[in-house]
Amino acid sequence: MNIITKENGLRIFYDQRPDSRSATVGIWVASGSENENESNNGISHFIEHILFKGSKSRTGFEIAEGMDEIGASYNAYTTKEYTYFYVKALDYQLIKAADLLFDLFKNPRLDENDIETEKGVILEEIAMCEDDPSEKCFDVAEKGIYEGNGLAFEILGTGETVSKMKKEDFLSYIGAYYVPERTVIGVSGNFDREEIDVKIAEYFDGDRNTSNPIKVNKAPFTPDVRTLTKDVEQTHILMSFKGIPAQHEDLYPLQICSFILGLGPSSMLGRRIREELGLVYGIESFLVRFAGGGTIEISMSLAPASEEKAIRESLKIIAKLADSVTERQVTIAKEKLAASFIMSREQPQSKFSATGYNLLLLNREITDDEIIEAVRSVTLDDVKRVAREYFKIPEMSFTAVGKVSEKEKYRKIISEFVKEGE
Repeated sequence: MNIITKENGLRIFYDQRPDSRSATVGIWVASGSENENESNNGISHFIEHILFKGSKSRTGFEIAEGMDEIGASYNAYTTKEYTYFYVKALDYQLIKAADLLFDLFKNPRLDENDIETEKGVILEEIAMCEDDPSEKCFDVAEKGIYEGNGLAFEILGTGETVSKMKKEDFLSYIGAYYVPERTVIGVSGNFDREEIDVKIAEYFDGDRNTSNPIKVNKAPFTPDVRTLTKDVEQTHILMSFKGIPAQHEDLYPLQICSFILGLGPSSMLGRRIREELGLVYGIESFLVRFAGGGTIEISMSLAPASEEKAIRESLKIIAKLADSVTERQVTIAKEKLAASFIMSREQPQSKFSATGYNLLLLNREITDDEIIEAVRSVTLDDVKRVAREYFKIPEMSFTAVGKVSEKEKYRKIISEFVKEGE
């Protein structure tokens, strides 16, 4: 891996794989819902859409047809922290593919008719997500947990904000955030370094640093009980605990702790709540991490009649986690974690996207050896420590979406459990 930083702040990484017959170019830009406000919420995602509608020299159809002519695959997605664009092609077609990608990224058409048309597409996407109770549960939880921080905004925005967006809004936002110091370009596969450098220079060397660097703001954690009624068969529940930023010394002990608690049917929660008691359709524990903070989540889907017992039984397991975890569980979880990380990173596209994220927001590369060494160094005492430090039930945030009960019922279940444990 070779990484350079241009004078204007643009960072580029090269991962040459001579044995590959394809190559990928990706662009990461630090533009996500975290950077938005109440009036332009959803603009990062909208820009991701509208850039594919055409450049100043090519229509959207011409871009799509041009990609098809060279057999390229291309796409983009937006998160709360960044937007990612990529194209993958056979090695001998990479320069043509990169030219198409760079053109739509740097020279967007931003046609008013295209903007109005795409509003309809995004409004349908918002409606579709509103109908997904599991996804909506995360939206409700994060809106409350991150109150006062950009992470509280939904990636898609709202019907009201999206409907009001105009060309001038896009021009202003792109001018502020689509700048070299907030951008990373990556190239992976079999490619000619000199050729791709010429193409990158053609599109990006004229950009100047605008002194708008990426800033990591500490994310808040606001515990509460939050509910949203939806006409669905199951209730979706999230128990959220204050977690850690993407780069933190407790990452691997906490990952292992989370694996033991709720990854798969052999986990503590899976074995008791699903396999033995049959209270849930699914239950899992995982970390959600952003550059400035994060959460530890326990997610479950269940019938309303099962919710009280499932909540109480889950809280029992969480409360006893630090005292009940064993050396064998830690050993197994370490192997599972190391295997999942490395096997995932052996897939070129997975490692490529991870490298772009790490360089963009953490400003460094994280190697496979570093991951394996960090995972294997975790001890039983480390896991017990993070279990005590992070899984604090009185400070938990609770969210339910579906055929929910009254908030006071959930508060009572939690408070009674806390009092019983005192």
